[in-house]
This record gives sequence, structure tokens and C-alpha cells, in this order.
Amino acid sequence: MLIIGAGGIGLRHIKGYPQTGRARLSVVEPDDKKRADMAQKFALANKYQGIDQADLSSFDLAVICAPAHTHLPLMTKCIAADLPFMVEKPLSVFMEGVHVVLEKVRAKNLLARVGFTRRVADELQQLHCDIQAKKIGDLKLIYMNSSQEFPKYRPDFQSTYYARPEMGGGAILDAASHLFDMLIWIVGRPKNVSCMYDRLVLQGTQTEDTCLINVRFESGAMANVVINQFQKPNTNQQEFIGTTGNLMLDHSKLIYRNSDAAIPAQTRDFMDGLAPMEAHQARFAMQANYMMDALEGGPCHLATLEDAELNLRLALSAKQSWDERRIIELDY
Repeated sequence: MLIIGAGGIGLRHIKGYPQTGRARLSVVEPDDKKRADMAQKFALANKYQGIDQADLSSFDLAVICAPAHTHLPLMTKCIAADLPFMVEKPLSVFMEGVHVVLEKVRAKNLLARVGFTRRVADELQQLHCDIQAKKIGDLKLIYMNSSQEFPKYRPDFQSTYYARPEMGGGAILDAASHLFDMLIWIVGRPKNVSCMYDRLVLQGTQTEDTCLINVRFESGAMANVVINQFQKPNTNQQEFIGTTGNLMLDHSKLIYRNSDAAIPAQTRDFMDGLAPMEAHQARFAMQANYMMDALEGGPCHLATLEDAELNLRLALSAKQSWDERRIIELDY
């Protein structure tokens, strides 16, 4: 299989796929130092400076980890070679050309998925099952806050794609897209969106570090999404409120309440005993196994290109909302 891009997220995949015991890796990476470093640290079959040096027809799967503004042309090359692929999020940085890629994938019935790793997490899968089973009745309201101290956890942010909006950086396209995927998977299609965003703290970037987003869904449910990338300590909470109870994800802890009692009716920590970074890397191995299973004809529960198209439309509409100071109706 072929990993395209050996930056931070590419490294996660380069570590994850060998853990399946079913993958022999080659890498495309234009940066000479990164390419040499990968060759020294990992058992690579081949390494290429550019994708055109690789015979795409000789691979079973490509994982596209290059910056988001390159995703459409890279997906197009994979499609032309009948090469199944997984592409990292976001799908692109603009809607132009996305529909064409989706139509080509459908026409060839090609396996294609998008790397929203949170979908493979046990706690999120349990949350999804509980909501579908009406454990909290009819879902009506969602509060989400996923914020972290970027200078500590991603100290190179000023020199990466994150600093540039045209490359898919910023709180909305880079971070909120994970929460949007959760909402699309659990709640369904968004109907309209309003937003405020700004760069409040982080210096040395052209992107927003903070966003406040309100979404209304076709089901009638509403969601409030908050992200900042400077706060201490990290926060990762999502609360789903239904007509008969609430479910909250607090990092890896799933909490169920059906009354105002001080003690929740149920609490389970799905990451008990694991260090956070170990659990995060484990999700990449789990995601890799899903893709390898799909190549062998098994089911694949990862986000589809259609899911990611909705996600991108929501993200760009959120930005448009603040730029134009109005609520945006999503056009399908």
C-alpha cells in the first residue's frame, strides 16, 4: 500500500498500518529529509519524491495524507488508476470539483473513505448505538466543546498547514470537522448554520483559533459547537440531550443520566488504563484494519466521501455565515 505524505498525520498511518500485520508500505514524500527519515525508521518497500514516480496500478490501497488543497488532484489520480483510497480530512478546501470526484468514484464503484478517526473509537460507537436505540428518547439538543492548548501539543503549528487557510488550516476546517462528522453520523443532514470565528490568541498564523457554531438539522435537532485552540486544560465534551435522558462524552468517558440525581445512572471509561496518546495512535491501527477488511470484501463503517462532502459544505457555510453576518441555508 502507498502512503502519500509523511507529515504528522502521515506518520500516524505509517505507524498504524503495520500494526494490522497485513500491510507492506511505500511512501510518497517530496521533502528529502522527511523521506530519508521515514526510510531509516520504518521498513519501506519503496519511497518516492512524487506520486508520478509510483506505479499506482501496482498498489492495493492509497492513504492520502498530503495537505487538503492537494486532495482533489491526488484522489483523481487514484481513481484513474482504479486504486482504492482513504483520504484525510477535510475532503478539500473548496466545493469546486468535489462533486466530479464523487461521481467518478460512484461510476467505478471504487472503495473510498475519509479519515475521521473518532468513528472507530469504542466510546463513540457506543454513543451512536445508544442514541439510535432511543436510550435518551428523541434527540433534540447537542452541546460540543473540543479545545486544546495548541502551543503545547502542536508547537510547530506556525510552520505547518494549520497556519494557512488555503491549505485547510484553522479551527473550523481542521478541528471542527471532527465534530461535524460526529453530528452528521449521529444526527443526520444539517439544514442551516450560523457562526462567529476569529484569531483571538495564537500569533503567526492566518487562520482562526476560535469558533462558535450553531447548527440546525433536518430532524429539527440543534447543536452548539465551540472550539478554541489556546485554553488550559484540554476540554473534549459532547452532550446529547433527548426527551428522556442525556448522554455525555467527556474525553473517553460515556455518562448516562435520566434524572437530576447527583450520581449518573451509568458511567463507563472506555480508555481506562491507557495513556491518551496510546489510545489516539490505537485508533489509527483500528481504522487501518477497517480499510484492510473492506479490501477483502468486508463491511467498512468509516466516513464516506458523501459524508465528507456534507462536512465540507457545513464548514464552508459556517465561515460564510460570519463573513456575511447571516444564517446560511445549506443548499443540496
